[in-house]
Amino acid sequence: MASSPATRERPRRRLPRAERERQMLGAARRIFAARGFQDASMEEIAAEVGISKPMLYAYFDSKEGLFIACAELASRELVAALEATATTGPPDRRLWRGILTFLEWVDHNREGWRVLYPAGPVRTGPLAAGLAGTRDAMAGTLARLIADTATGEGVAPEAREHIEPLAYTMVAATEAVAEWWLAHPEEPRDLQALRLMNFVWQGFGDLVAGRMWLPPPEES
Repeated sequence: MASSPATRERPRRRLPRAERERQMLGAARRIFAARGFQDASMEEIAAEVGISKPMLYAYFDSKEGLFIACAELASRELVAALEATATTGPPDRRLWRGILTFLEWVDHNREGWRVLYPAGPVRTGPLAAGLAGTRDAMAGTLARLIADTATGEGVAPEAREHIEPLAYTMVAATEAVAEWWLAHPEEPRDLQALRLMNFVWQGFGDLVAGRMWLPPPEES
């Protein structure tokens, strides 16, 4: 007896590669954020997407490759948000909008943040080099913002030489504030942005204006 249309199994729709990859990265981000790199498994990620584990390996080669792909995607999202919101206006307003955007992104993308900045051995183990690229991308965006501002203010080239290392310092400070705030969710998000802005701008403001503190000459 022939089966009825209702009981026949419908053929699975073949997804375009880009869409399938997006599904894989979305599932991996959720599971890596919830379990951490060490405890997440390729079996669980594949099951979440509804594919075989060999297909997952065919796309990303390894769990490490999948994790780095998740981090790179989150980094591109965050950098795009920063570049879209901190492009015009006075230097202090640009930096303020950048800080607000950063913390807003963290607030609305907790899973992406946990992949970008995981706790535990991932940050110092074999994946450290891959994750370092995400920090470089953010620091580069910040350095460009500050360099453009300094140029507009007529800062001398010798003063601009200090911008890049200070941009990395600010990235580290921003990471630390974000982590502290996530551990203290009762604290208002914008208050953390204001604290960070005041902490940073006291130094960056003088640098952008070409003013630097120097130690006094040693007494002979």
